[in-house]
Amino acid sequence: MKKITLVISIVLALAVMLGACAPQPAAPAAPAAPAADKPAEAAATGAPISIGVAAIQTGSDTYIHGELIILAAQFKADEINAKGGINGRPIKIVVMDDAGDPKQAVVVANAFCANPDIVGVIAHPYSGSTIPALPIYKACGLPVVVHGTNPRITELGFDNIVQGTGNDFISGTAGADYVKDDLGLKTVAIIHNKTIFGQGVASVFKARLEQIGVTVTSYTGVDPTDVDFTPVLTTIKGENPDLIYFAGYTEGALIRKQMLQLGITAKYMAAESVNSEYIDVVKEQGVGTISVQATAPLDLNDELKAFDAAFFAKNNKHPESWSMYYYDHVTHLADAIAKAGEPTRANIVAQMHNIDAPTLLTDMNATYDARGRLNHPVTFIYEMKDDMQFHLVKAWNETPPYQTMSDEEYVGIINSLK
Repeated sequence: MKKITLVISIVLALAVMLGACAPQPAAPAAPAAPAADKPAEAAATGAPISIGVAAIQTGSDTYIHGELIILAAQFKADEINAKGGINGRPIKIVVMDDAGDPKQAVVVANAFCANPDIVGVIAHPYSGSTIPALPIYKACGLPVVVHGTNPRITELGFDNIVQGTGNDFISGTAGADYVKDDLGLKTVAIIHNKTIFGQGVASVFKARLEQIGVTVTSYTGVDPTDVDFTPVLTTIKGENPDLIYFAGYTEGALIRKQMLQLGITAKYMAAESVNSEYIDVVKEQGVGTISVQATAPLDLNDELKAFDAAFFAKNNKHPESWSMYYYDHVTHLADAIAKAGEPTRANIVAQMHNIDAPTLLTDMNATYDARGRLNHPVTFIYEMKDDMQFHLVKAWNETPPYQTMSDEEYVGIINSLK
């Protein structure tokens, strides 16, 4: 595998950080919803504008990438509708279950395409589900705000999409830089779950480690359905690495528990693990876990604090990890719809790269380049402390690598990742 170029090195060494795909740390117990400071606007009353949302409603990730992202999308739609909708027309959220499965994602994509009321889609939670669905959306002309973070997504040549979450180049590279620059470690064992997301992030992480002089003792794939990781961990124990890195989903909690049961004392970094599900499984065994991901802590800024308070007041639960992104995804798709005039699929597609809309994560509006990549992605690094909560230790909001590289360099690096 080719190493990521020195250009990436210079850009991303400025500040390490992440997400790709970041649930946020623990939120305050029950914040009071902010008081209304302006008179209510007229609610939308026209014919609804239907937006499809693909979520995971069956399988092992139904809370973070299921219930909460659905609530977040609906929450933003309700906000827009309460302020008059889009040109007087309310947004209607239409949810379908892709089960986090590529085959089911194709079924969902075909169903959204076949529904003439659907004029835009937010999909899919996983990169592995997103990629096989994209040709279907292109064929039927549906505009899509993509949540999957694999860098290949924006290199497939589809002009009907934007990638609403920073891609894995940022997550993997920021994590690797943190290992060397902040932790001062010299050896790392890498595990991934063989998914497009897991292997993609792990490949970038590995390439960056090798570039900056950190030794990779092993690079191993496990099945996402596995529950017993002791054979892999026993081998890694013999390597005696300074850190074990895992790129995947909910399996990360089991890996953490089993490495401690085997007496492994290496530090542990798990991509995308800042969420209540991870904490519930590992409990005090998770203390010391480091996670790099794109989602922000709920107290990062006033906008996120207000979002958390209002979300809790409405749903009696806090938003987590990707909730803030799905809120933003609806904001950005609504911006394209508003600019389209008559909300046809074709008109909206024509406005996707003209999106210029607020985001909860930074004080800069979200905009996209010609390939549909965020111009100003942001990512965060967390550590689980003794209070069994994740706390922000570093934030990154610098120039992404794809803005300092030629197209040939960028595509070459993507094609080299295995």
